Amino acid sequence: MLGTLLSMMNDGQFHSGEKLGEALGVSRAAVWKALSRLEMEGYPLQRVRGKGYRIPKGAVLLDLQQIKSSLVGNAASHWAWHLHQEIDSTNAEALRLIAGQGMQPVVCISEQQTAGRGRRGRSWVSPYAQNIYMTLVEPFTEGAQGLEGLSLMVGIVLAEALEQCGHKGVQLKWPNDLLHDGKKLAGILIEISGDLTSECVVVIGLGVNVLMTAEAGERVDQSWTSLLRMGGEGSLDRNTLIACFAQRFHEALLRFRRDGFTPFMPQWDSRDAWVGRPVKVVSGAKQIEGVHRGVSSNGALQLETAEGVLLVNGGEVSLRVNDAA
Repeated sequence: MLGTLLSMMNDGQFHSGEKLGEALGVSRAAVWKALSRLEMEGYPLQRVRGKGYRIPKGAVLLDLQQIKSSLVGNAASHWAWHLHQEIDSTNAEALRLIAGQGMQPVVCISEQQTAGRGRRGRSWVSPYAQNIYMTLVEPFTEGAQGLEGLSLMVGIVLAEALEQCGHKGVQLKWPNDLLHDGKKLAGILIEISGDLTSECVVVIGLGVNVLMTAEAGERVDQSWTSLLRMGGEGSLDRNTLIACFAQRFHEALLRFRRDGFTPFMPQWDSRDAWVGRPVKVVSGAKQIEGVHRGVSSNGALQLETAEGVLLVNGGEVSLRVNDAA
């Protein structure tokens, strides 16, 4: 019932509980009960006495049929699609799927994660029906060398997909984050399974804050934003956002397999949030300071230090602005 209820309300207007109940053949109390779960999760549900309930325009539940029907060519059939209401982690589920079914392209999406993971062991706050929690699995035959710059390419495609859907001003932070006005909007987590010298599979996890509000994001331990908080007229329909990304990623992946990261460098440079700024690269207890001079053709950070320009690869490192410089 909840999916139908949200679909009836996704015009951004107020709807009375009584009329919603009549349309669904249930009581007003049943409508209230169905919406209460969302409200408890911090969902952006507005209720006003005498007017009823309102949700942001386009805020609906995930629908695989809608997503796949929006894709063209063989983008939909390229992956085996899996949608969950709740799961521990879409990356973890993707790894379980390939362990049981072999190395094949897979997409795993969930309305909620109970143990969502970010980079460097961090948790990823994953309230129900508010954000995008998505993992794509892609087999590679070239080994780890053929994956250089992949996380940056994924970030570029995601930023461009969001812009195509009307969300302007998205920037990229090396190596795995999307920012808006300096606040984290999305993150990418890439894991590799198999032989790093030959055949392997890449597990690409995406987390995008779409509808998340201050209440739902209280547990986030850094400055963050969401598409809703950004304002503007961009689409908040997560089905549209996922389809747009999947289509663009499918096309970009063909180019990446053929030419590597080099063709994507101008797109990265145009969105690099911290290029030219003093930064710190942190890896455990080790810290290197320098000036961010962009990225190399294999996706490494070019860090200008007193000893010269160092190339820093991704992995378990963190990039921070050096406010003391």
